[in-house]
Amino acid sequence: MATRRRTGVSWSVMGGQKQRSCPDGHSRCPEHEPGVRRFGRGALRIAAWTLVSRVLGLVRDRFMVGLFGRGMEFGAFSLAWTVPNVFRRLLGEGALTAAFVPVLTRRIDSEGIEGARRSFAAIVGGLTALLLIIVGGLLCLLGLIPVEWFASNAGGDERYPQLLRSLLFILLPYLIPVSLMTLSAAAQNVTGRFALPAAAPALLNAVWIAGVVWAGTGEADADQRVILVGIVVLCGGFLQLLLQLPGLVQSGLLVCPRLALADPDLREIVRTMAPIVLGLSVVQLNVLATQFLAAFLVDPGAPGVLYLGNRLLEFPHALLGVALGTAVFPLLTLLGSRDDHVELARILRRTLANGLFLAIPAAAGLFVMAPWLAEVLFVTGRFSAEAGSETTVVTRIMCLGLPGLIAVQLLARAFYAMGDLRTPVRIAVVLLVVVQGINIGLAPVLGTAGLACSSAVGANANALLLFFLLRPRLGPAEGGALAGTLLRSVLATVPTAIVALALVTWLGGMFPVGTSLALRLPLVLVVPGAAGVVTFLVTARLLGATELAELRRARK
Repeated sequence: MATRRRTGVSWSVMGGQKQRSCPDGHSRCPEHEPGVRRFGRGALRIAAWTLVSRVLGLVRDRFMVGLFGRGMEFGAFSLAWTVPNVFRRLLGEGALTAAFVPVLTRRIDSEGIEGARRSFAAIVGGLTALLLIIVGGLLCLLGLIPVEWFASNAGGDERYPQLLRSLLFILLPYLIPVSLMTLSAAAQNVTGRFALPAAAPALLNAVWIAGVVWAGTGEADADQRVILVGIVVLCGGFLQLLLQLPGLVQSGLLVCPRLALADPDLREIVRTMAPIVLGLSVVQLNVLATQFLAAFLVDPGAPGVLYLGNRLLEFPHALLGVALGTAVFPLLTLLGSRDDHVELARILRRTLANGLFLAIPAAAGLFVMAPWLAEVLFVTGRFSAEAGSETTVVTRIMCLGLPGLIAVQLLARAFYAMGDLRTPVRIAVVLLVVVQGINIGLAPVLGTAGLACSSAVGANANALLLFFLLRPRLGPAEGGALAGTLLRSVLATVPTAIVALALVTWLGGMFPVGTSLALRLPLVLVVPGAAGVVTFLVTARLLGATELAELRRARK
């Protein structure tokens, strides 16, 4: 990063782009606004690619349930797929990113791109070694566990234990390429490049769809088909990693990994990761335990239903929470490293307000349209109408936790940026006990609906606890501004939900099940959704919502 002075303003070149800051380092100066706008543009790029990925993901899920139905094959695949993804969120997207971004940002700031290259090479080498140890250890442990231990207490086909273990053997190595891809994506985000990292999930979904189509064309049985899909998905993970190479070249960070355990940046990352890993491990243990309880307390196909509910929930979650959190974290980290907590609180409030302003209508829209989403997207082939109704119930319960999920993405990153790593850990430990208690109590009675309830309760409780512990640092004015945002969003959401419900009910009756999907999808889902968006924007404008202006500025 090159720096020079001109007219009292510091100019920085990072990732080929100029940034300005005040002479005194205070980032709220108007001269600093290009940096804020860059994060806004980054969030929009991430959101755009995330939208493409989520659409492809829904297509992929439709193909999967059409081929396998609500059976043990889809349930076993969903459960096996959860395991590497839990470790991915733990290492690749959570602790590693939170620890790595500040280190690389500081290295670029102090030594330029050459210093960053040396640091990045050591970090990549250390992560690769760690991943090989973890995956190798898990595979060895998996081979030692008796296959009978994988049997469901709720009954099911005797082939289920062996199928589940085979899928775990295939999908566990996915952790290696996806974690390295996430590290490469974080490095590109620091240098202001967001497109290729955000496009990686879309590539995986395209490969996955091709794999399902391929598996469905042969004469193989259901077990062989789902194993073939698992192999294709593993190959897609490595293609995701290869996609990042051009972005690393443009960033000047394409390096040959080196194993340098004494590297100071690597050691700092390990020290920083330790408490974050503890906190995230508790959160991810909740996710993994919920899926296993679904298989062993409900039935072997239940993890598939929870998976589909989560997939519908992830659509707005990724567009809002993940996109905003990923894009704003480097800026929060920079402000935290300068001890500029006043500006950090301002940026956080703006981002949190915008996220929650959109989260409430998104949750309401998902709640209203869940029956038609499940019916149009998933009720096909071997996936019955009864399974679609079960998916609707799960989705509606889960979407009640959407505002909490989006808020947690931002609030947890604010704690990390300010160097407070313990608070999210303590909250996660408390919620582990609460959520799993709800699971054990409700799963035998309510089935998948009880497990979905625990997810919603946990998400909102996490957000509330983080917010109230962070509020003293935000200041009372910031808290009051958020309350106003929530009120305006709720008032604008009421007519939005009414319009969407009326249209989807009317059009759903005019184009019932059996109508061509090419006709039914845009008319029954897209038209009511678009009408709901327009209604929300018009109502919010009439209410004088300042958040609309904030969102427009983020596009510039």
